[in-house]
Amino acid sequence: MQTTFFATDKDLLEIVQWFFDVPGAMLFEPASRPGLPNRQFTSVEDVAELFQEPGRYLAAWIESTGARPVPRDINFEPSTQSRFGGSGRNNLESPSIFRIFRNNNQNGCLASSYFTCWNEKGARQRSIYSAELLDQVDWKAVRLLEGHLRRKLSKTSPAKLGSHPIMANAFDELRQGRISLWGWGSACSFTSPLITVLRPHLESA
Repeated sequence: MQTTFFATDKDLLEIVQWFFDVPGAMLFEPASRPGLPNRQFTSVEDVAELFQEPGRYLAAWIESTGARPVPRDINFEPSTQSRFGGSGRNNLESPSIFRIFRNNNQNGCLASSYFTCWNEKGARQRSIYSAELLDQVDWKAVRLLEGHLRRKLSKTSPAKLGSHPIMANAFDELRQGRISLWGWGSACSFTSPLITVLRPHLESA
């Protein structure tokens, strides 16, 4: 299940706070930097620093969803070791985690971000996880959390591009002409016919 939206870093940190607000939440780096352990994050400020590093993304695991993340060592080939300066990296993996991806530049425009998680049918058909591990997941809890986050995103976003929410700070920047949005093939300004204003009174705090 994937939810796609438009968000500045400020907006994304609001979503990060939504995850922190869920009891039993653990936010972490799913793929470590070469030769280093996976970082775990305890505050929005910690995640803000992660967003300054190109190519890094975030994962969240909620205790009530089951199947606690487990480590998997990835060993690099010699050519990769010399390129990245480490012998490998460590992944933290679970079928119940949520991944949060930031994509903030495409042809000079703010591109879409998204968060994603497995549903049970997809995980059993296409994932790498064993049936035993998949049985440890509370799929109802995953589904309820995903639905709660998707509805909250929709309710708090003042506009959308096509069917995809534009969060409040991104909308403010767009409306004031400071950014354009990347509409999967073209740059979209505030006056683009692809943009629908839903709640103009919602502004970034």
